[in-house]
Amino acid sequence: MDVTVELHCENCGSANLSLPPAQDQASAIACNDCGEANGTLAELREDLFACALQQGAEAKREGLDRLG
Repeated sequence: MDVTVELHCENCGSANLSLPPAQDQASAIACNDCGEANGTLAELREDLFACALQQGAEAKREGLDRLG
């Protein structure tokens, strides 16, 4: 299963964000257009993991509904 996400600045809506190196989990994700910090890389990973779990559960429910 593929999970697709789009990241946008919480302040200006831009998709022009800079992610810190993977080893810098506590570093901020920065908007290259307005300069606003958009959470940390660790927070993004947590959000993406939760999103993947939710989408996986929804896909399984849909599959079960088709069988029933």
